[in-house]
Amino acid sequence: MKSHCIAIRARGVRQLLKHVEQGRFAIPKLQREFVWDGPKAAKLFDSIQAHMPIGVVMVWETPRSQRLYLRQKYHVLPPYNPRNAKVWFLIDGQQRVSVLHKVREGGCLTNARGKEIDFNRVVFALDGGVDGQVILYRKPRPGVYEPLSAVLHPHWRSRLSHLGQRALERVRKCRDRILRYPIHLMCVQAPLETIRESFLRINTQGMKITTADAIITRAEDLDLRDIRHEVREHVDPAFGIISEMPILFAMAAARGAKEARGQALRKVITNLEREARNNPQLRKSLANDWHRLSVCFGKAVDYLRQNFSVVSLDYLYSDYMLAVLALFFYWNGQGTSARQKEQIRKWFWATAVGSRYSGSKFLSCLPKDLRDFMRLAEQPGARLSFSPEVDKVDVRKSLYASRGGITSAFYCLLLRRRPVSIMDDGLDEIPIDRYATRANRKDRHHIFPRAVLAGLGLPASHYNSIGNICLLTAEENQAIGARRPRLYLGETAANAGYFKRKMARHLIPVADDSGVWLPNAKTGFRQFLRERIDLICRELEREAGIRLFRKDL
Repeated sequence: MKSHCIAIRARGVRQLLKHVEQGRFAIPKLQREFVWDGPKAAKLFDSIQAHMPIGVVMVWETPRSQRLYLRQKYHVLPPYNPRNAKVWFLIDGQQRVSVLHKVREGGCLTNARGKEIDFNRVVFALDGGVDGQVILYRKPRPGVYEPLSAVLHPHWRSRLSHLGQRALERVRKCRDRILRYPIHLMCVQAPLETIRESFLRINTQGMKITTADAIITRAEDLDLRDIRHEVREHVDPAFGIISEMPILFAMAAARGAKEARGQALRKVITNLEREARNNPQLRKSLANDWHRLSVCFGKAVDYLRQNFSVVSLDYLYSDYMLAVLALFFYWNGQGTSARQKEQIRKWFWATAVGSRYSGSKFLSCLPKDLRDFMRLAEQPGARLSFSPEVDKVDVRKSLYASRGGITSAFYCLLLRRRPVSIMDDGLDEIPIDRYATRANRKDRHHIFPRAVLAGLGLPASHYNSIGNICLLTAEENQAIGARRPRLYLGETAANAGYFKRKMARHLIPVADDSGVWLPNAKTGFRQFLRERIDLICRELEREAGIRLFRKDL
């Protein structure tokens, strides 16, 4: 047999799905996981029913003796059936074949990016669809939007018996167009190295692979995907999906790497894979080290939550902060002393406020922090030093909906003070876990209403500044509406004995001469914004125990 052999075989969707059920397809270790979402799945089927091209599916055809390259987990297709004489490894087309299978099967799954997909929401629009697209991702509605899982089911007529004859005929035509659509399989017989390189070259086009994907692909013998999942399993699910590159960075640093560049990480991990390939003892050592590191990621999440009120990844300026802290626990190997906690506190606030892991600072600050945290782990009395990186005006420029360093630090600062209701008579704290989900973005309250300030001609960059934001509940935010602070805060000041303590929790300046009380909203807002940003900056520096800002407003 030639070392490189290519054959093109056409299979209708019906036949392809039968191959899937028979367990003929397999996912190689070099492949990434399922990452498509619902709208993309719907567009694939819409292209099929419209008889548009969807690309070739590339299959690595190899004897079943090559099953050692099989990935057993983290994919959505039925497992490979070892009774098949050959293995059809999906090199290009895993996402498409997976969607064909899952839409026909129905049900829900969470993709590798943490997004839930309900395949029952991939529907056929009987009324003609939207902008020419008749397969949509939306909630089904009997007689109007029918699930494609019912359309493609062997007993589709009984499942759709509520439809009239005309509608059933439209369903039949759609079903036939999909099931008869020809999928072209490019079956390749070649050495593994050729297949690996082909995978990387193919994915420089279309849905590009990330640097992390490329590193994992070139070192599949190290089972890096398993380690990444192990890290995520040790982290509270409510914290979200940690990015891959910070995990790979920590894995390389645990074995002595000093840099954060993707190219440098790739070199370190590729060398480790080469050394471990025929060295079972090294493979075992790597597995033990990385298992211990994955536990330390869980410790880092707990530490950030308990000490800095980082309730989710949305409140963490950079995932690399999590990686650096995990490495500290990995190197430290014991409880954290009071001196170490003090240094970590400085690092957290200085790194977030100074955005030290962004832009040109990334390649200098991250290696420095690696050295500093290793030294802090070895010498608990060591001191870390940080210089002011930003001006106070940068706080005013930070917008409440961004995930910038200053914005993230600001929200952690507010959460540290345990937000309370403004309008009620007590000091009942709002559970901070309610701020952990993206669904609660309406809990971010504009102290001076946007509608009022926009009507006065003030720029959005001013009234959407974090200096004009506090954390309430969505219900209280709605109740306050577009009233000016001198009105709704005036009611609270008159009726509640806790008023000043509440305002201190929210870092809202309410002295008698404060801008919130001025009758002229434009003048009052400008004065208030200066007062509040000054207060925020003072409190951030108090939390950090060091100077964070270079200049005043």
